[in-house]
Amino acid sequence: MSARLVVVDPDFEAQFERVRDRLLVPMAEAAHSGRGPDVLVEAPAAFRTVGACLAAAVADGPRVWTPNGRWEHEGLRIVDLPTSPLDLLYSALRELSGALVEPSDSAHPAGTAGALRALDATGEGTAVRLVGTMARVLSLMDLAPDADTAVLTAALEAADGRDVRLTYAQEDAWQRLAHRLTMLLTEDAPLHRFLYRSD
Repeated sequence: MSARLVVVDPDFEAQFERVRDRLLVPMAEAAHSGRGPDVLVEAPAAFRTVGACLAAAVADGPRVWTPNGRWEHEGLRIVDLPTSPLDLLYSALRELSGALVEPSDSAHPAGTAGALRALDATGEGTAVRLVGTMARVLSLMDLAPDADTAVLTAALEAADGRDVRLTYAQEDAWQRLAHRLTMLLTEDAPLHRFLYRSD
């Protein structure tokens, strides 16, 4: 297990479900029938494991409030994520990304590239977009640590499960983190979409 700071809100949850249902499950079915590697067969189970850890952390709290106590931040949590499923998902992402850029001399490619081509034909969204969404989801679950994540992690750990009212310095760290996550989480949606939730 590896403890990490994550931000989970409805946009993240929607992206998570899209990756699971429209990309990983169909690719696992194709791989199981002999059109792809084992890592794709195992990816949906790994994704479910990670998703269960995230859901438990969000449900258990704590709630994180702005310094004035008026607004609650969405889904700022420390989550213990198992490293093996994350490693497997990164392997699956590399497999899918490699298949996307693999030159195709055939109108009917085989293996992972063929399964991605079939995915495009379903109208569920392009394979490129879905693989990109998977990359964003993994980036959000596995944030690179920096000074701001350290400040916020320390605030949540010091609260020991109780609700947290951020200091102004901690709020500044959250605002910088929110800007860092904007493009990952919301693509082109405005920043204020996920900064606060009123009670």
